Amino acid sequence: MSRSVPRSISGPISRARVALLVLGALALGGCGSFWPWSGPAKPKIPDPPAVSAPVPSRVAWTHRIGPSREGFTPVVAAGSVYAASSQGTVARLDAVTGAVVWQVDLGIRLTSGVGADGSIVAIAARDGTLIALDAQGQRKWSVPLGAEAASVPAVGLGLVLVRGSDNRVQAFDSDTGKRRWALQRQTPPLVLRQTASIAISPGIAYAGLPGGRLVALSLESGALRWEAAVGQPRGATEIERIADVVGSPLVSGREVCAVSYQGRLGCYDASGGRLLWSREVSSARGLDVDARLVVAADDGDRLHAFSRTGSSLWRQDKLARRGVSAPLSIGPVVALGDYQGFVYLLSRDDGAIAARFATDGTAIVAAPVAAGRIAVAQTRGGSLVGIALE
Repeated sequence: MSRSVPRSISGPISRARVALLVLGALALGGCGSFWPWSGPAKPKIPDPPAVSAPVPSRVAWTHRIGPSREGFTPVVAAGSVYAASSQGTVARLDAVTGAVVWQVDLGIRLTSGVGADGSIVAIAARDGTLIALDAQGQRKWSVPLGAEAASVPAVGLGLVLVRGSDNRVQAFDSDTGKRRWALQRQTPPLVLRQTASIAISPGIAYAGLPGGRLVALSLESGALRWEAAVGQPRGATEIERIADVVGSPLVSGREVCAVSYQGRLGCYDASGGRLLWSREVSSARGLDVDARLVVAADDGDRLHAFSRTGSSLWRQDKLARRGVSAPLSIGPVVALGDYQGFVYLLSRDDGAIAARFATDGTAIVAAPVAAGRIAVAQTRGGSLVGIALE
C-alpha cells in the first residue's frame, strides 16, 4: 500500500531529515512516496536577496483561482493561460490581460494542473479519473486511469499522455478519450512525490521515470525507442537509492535534457539517446532549456547555468535554502519563485538578481510559464500572477 507524507515549507534538502521522514513512512506502510521535508525544527531561512541588476518589469495582472499544491502549474496555448486549483476550479485566461475567458467548477478534487493545446484541456482527479474539457470549458470525456495521476497530463499531436502512480504511461485519443496504448514499468520501493509532465514532440514522447530513467516512446504505439540513465540508484538503503528524474524532460532542437535527484543533469541525442554531456547536479525541482542555456535549481536551491555544450556559465547562491521552484528562461532573464511567494528575475548573463515581486505570501508551486514576454506563476494560496518584461 502506498502512503504519501505531505511536504511542509522546504528549505534545502537534507538527506538526514529525508531519511528520518522515510523511516516514518516505512513504519506506516512499508512503501510509498515522500516530499523532501524540512520538519518542525527547520533552520532560519535567509532573507530574500536584494535586486542588484534591475531590468524593466512589472506585474501585468493577477487572478484568484483557488488553493493548489505541487503539481499545479499553468500552461499556455493559443494565446491563453489555462490553470486549475486542487479544489476543482479550471480557468482559461487571456495571456496578455489576465481577463477570464471562462472558469468552471468541476465539483471534484484534482491532483495536478492542466495540459492544453488550445482545443483540449486535460486534468486529473484525485479519484484516478482523467478528464478532458473542450475549448469552451465543457466536459468532453473522462476515463479511469486505474491509479492516481503522477504527472501533469500532456496534450499534443492528437493525444493526452499521463503517467500514473503505478508507473504506467498511458496515451489517450484527445478527441474521444479512447486509450491508444500503455507502457508499464516497475516502480521502485520509494519515490519522490513530485508531479511533472511528459514531453511530446513529432513521433516521440519523452518521460522521466522513478529510478532515474529517461525513456523515449513512439507516439504511435508506445514502443520503447530508447532508454537512458539520468540517475543511477546507488547505496545500501532505499533512501540512498532514490534517483528519480524530476521536473519535465525538455526537448530543444535535436537534444532532450533531464535532471534527477541524487543523480545528474544530462542532455541526450533526441533521436537515439546518446549522452552528449552531463554534470553532477542533484535536483528536486527541475530545469529549463533554451537555445543558449540549460539552467537548473539544485537540492540546496542554488541555480546553475550551463551552455548547450555543458560548460558552466554561472551559479547563483543567494536563493539558497529559500525553497525555489524550477526555473523558466524567458527573454533576457530566468524567472523562478520561492516558498514565501516571491518571484525573482535573474539576469541570463551572470545570474544577478534583476527583479523581485511579492505575491500572496504562499509558495510558488511550480516553474513559471511563458506567455510571450509575460511569466505566469501560480501560488499555493491560489493566485495566478503575470509578470511582464518591458
